[in-house]
Amino acid sequence: MPEATFVVQLDDIHGFVVRQRHPTTLTLNEKTLNLLFYEQQKAQKEELSFSEIDGLKFVSYTSSDFPGWMVCSLLGPDEVFDELHPELAGSGRLILALMKEDPDAVRLNEILESGKVLTGLTDEQKLAEIYLTPSSALLLERMQDEGVEKAAKLSIWLKNQVQSDDVDIRQAMDPLMRSGIVKVELVGRTSETVFLIKDVFGYRAPPTESVLKAEESHPSIASKYREYVTEFFSPPPPSKGYNPTLPIEDPTSPILEDREKISRILSDRLQFLVLDCLRREPLTATEISQRTALPESIVMKVLWALEADKVAVRFEEEDLWALLTNPRIESFMPEYILPIIKRKISEKEITSDAARRYLELLAENWGEHSD
Repeated sequence: MPEATFVVQLDDIHGFVVRQRHPTTLTLNEKTLNLLFYEQQKAQKEELSFSEIDGLKFVSYTSSDFPGWMVCSLLGPDEVFDELHPELAGSGRLILALMKEDPDAVRLNEILESGKVLTGLTDEQKLAEIYLTPSSALLLERMQDEGVEKAAKLSIWLKNQVQSDDVDIRQAMDPLMRSGIVKVELVGRTSETVFLIKDVFGYRAPPTESVLKAEESHPSIASKYREYVTEFFSPPPPSKGYNPTLPIEDPTSPILEDREKISRILSDRLQFLVLDCLRREPLTATEISQRTALPESIVMKVLWALEADKVAVRFEEEDLWALLTNPRIESFMPEYILPIIKRKISEKEITSDAARRYLELLAENWGEHSD
């Protein structure tokens, strides 16, 4: 564990403010804070930065999700930055996420002593980011129609859609590339081509695993729990439930309307932590706090938010929380594109080299030996 850790906020009025520190006896000067903050802000993205100042070794963490904030650690003489990289990045994410939610609830010493961290985005969360970036969602819809498209042509199309020449195609493409939905390659000598490798489906699944676990470990709520879930997904006629197995071509489908909300829930670091705990079984707020290292006051705030979005449900008599619905975002092979590719070749919209490469990429990602 580092010798000391402190959380700094750059305030427009007061300058650098040390919001928390451990140990509390730690003293810092304006020069050190300025140097640390300047070095860290160069990159403008989530990362760790190592600095040596006045013979001391500092590691600082920032994230674009928390502009103006920084978590810094003072390493001991024998501590090696590269060896501590995952731990320091994870604790930095957790600390800033908690500070954003409720600074007064953060106990820096407890977080550091427990060794709890917040890992990077899961594959599911990377997929969710697509729908939270409007230009990325537009590009996905275009690629669902085209399958294979030249990057230059996509850029022109996107600018026309948003009625702006300032849109950055690479920035819009980033969530699609990071989640593995598309791949951009040079086909031929000069033509950058975009390939749709995966498609995405966001929906609420029934919390089957949790319901079965409740019947085993909490029989007192099992019947009511199953009733709540059934009411949401299959209410008595004439009401219509939320059925993810039905076709969703209808633009007023509740699944399409709900997609952005699902994405927001999955992308929120703390909501995802709590949601992931409840996917397996009903739990009390105290149990969730113990499993996630989140203060119980923050766990309760997250649970209330999930309850408002019809994700969680509370059984007050047992002081238990469970999933009412299980938000998911999954990828699948876009087989529907193959006839489109055949047509585009026949009409000379794409070259045979581009079509061949597309089939190779699909085989690489969806073959029987792929992960």
